[in-house]
Amino acid sequence: MKKQHVLILSMILMIAIVSVSASALQISSATIGDAKEDRVSNVTAKITVTNNGNTTLNNIALSTNAFSNYNIRFSPATITTLAVGAAVQVTVTGDIPLDFDAVETDESASDYLKEKAINIGTITATAGSTVATSNLNMQAKNQLEFKKVTIECGDTSKSVKDDSKIENLKPDTACSVFIEVENNFNDKDSDDDLTGDIEFEDADVALEVDDDDFDVDEEDSVDPAPEDTDDTTLDFDIDEEVNDGSYDLVITVLGQDENDAWHGEKWEVSLNVDRLKHDLQIKNAVMNPEKMDCEGGQVKVDAKIINLGKRDEDDVTVELEIPDLDLITKRTGLELNEDDYTTLSFTLKVPEDVKEGVYAVNLKTYFDGIAPSNTKSFNLAIEACEVDTTPATTVVTPTTPATTTPTTTTGDGAPAATVKPSTRDSSFWDSNNYLYVLGALIAAVLIVLVVLIVIVVRKPKN
Repeated sequence: MKKQHVLILSMILMIAIVSVSASALQISSATIGDAKEDRVSNVTAKITVTNNGNTTLNNIALSTNAFSNYNIRFSPATITTLAVGAAVQVTVTGDIPLDFDAVETDESASDYLKEKAINIGTITATAGSTVATSNLNMQAKNQLEFKKVTIECGDTSKSVKDDSKIENLKPDTACSVFIEVENNFNDKDSDDDLTGDIEFEDADVALEVDDDDFDVDEEDSVDPAPEDTDDTTLDFDIDEEVNDGSYDLVITVLGQDENDAWHGEKWEVSLNVDRLKHDLQIKNAVMNPEKMDCEGGQVKVDAKIINLGKRDEDDVTVELEIPDLDLITKRTGLELNEDDYTTLSFTLKVPEDVKEGVYAVNLKTYFDGIAPSNTKSFNLAIEACEVDTTPATTVVTPTTPATTTPTTTTGDGAPAATVKPSTRDSSFWDSNNYLYVLGALIAAVLIVLVVLIVIVVRKPKN
């Protein structure tokens, strides 16, 4: 029994000694750089070394296990003496490498793509057998960020930031996300230190919603130049069977600069889905034809009617109307449980001689038989009937040419009479009479020639 007591007392004494030793010398942690620091050399931070013991500490040496590329130095590197309760500030200097990451790149980490100081090792203060340690961190500026993000879901459009909310979203809605990413590197490298004029090539932009009721599998890449932006548009769909609730849309950008350092950002936007108690939606509605002439005809509309409300409906009415023509047809007494749908076809007969114009064609849904729910409208164009504008043709009956009788000649061969062609209103030279007269003249000349020849032949010789 006494041995057990001795053992217990020994353990308590050892714990007390360790506790006193541990608390005798303390050293604060240090972070070299911050969220605004470029990747340059000789960046400083301050730490405090404190003697919380009950004896003076001498020759306290400072050291680190950080890799040599960080070039960590202490000033002073050794504290000559430190009285009980005293504290000394020490300057820690280091170089931030060009390839130092600005954000957490481990996808499994809770702070994935968050700007953070990254642990690069520890600082150790040693005074004989008394040792104290603290963390040594480093941080550099994130140069790849979202400049503008706009989300459009159905008729809702909103510019968002991290932790924004979009309210009153409905099931079966198509959404688009316009994303503009900026490169914050300076467009010049005036100091030739490779901290300016840095580009990003194929920085990844992605969307994610951790829920099966959101069809999200979208990603793209952007290439913003220094002090410039690049943008992309990604799409996703809210399923028609999604339940009421809030869903987190995660928007990320991650890129590696020319020096192999990783930069990026992550925003989370709450998408709040609110289903109506009654919501008889009209989907995939098609009207055929969209135009017709004044002779009329049949207009057909096909549509999918889906119940996206929170309750089952047992008295659904769907009607098709052309109000300006007093035409209407409907289906009544339909039953549609929550998330169920039916496909319907409607036909309206447009009469003849309808006035030219554009007529609204409305497809409407009602719950409880008469309570309006949703409307889908079309435009039916009625074209004017064609009017025959061809001018009437005037038929002109040609005038019969006058009959001409060849002239007779007297004994001396002179024509006894001259025959003139008949005249008409139309141009003589454009008519057939011109040919008749010409033929008659030729015949007369031939006769005269024959008569002259006969006279010459028969003339007695002296």
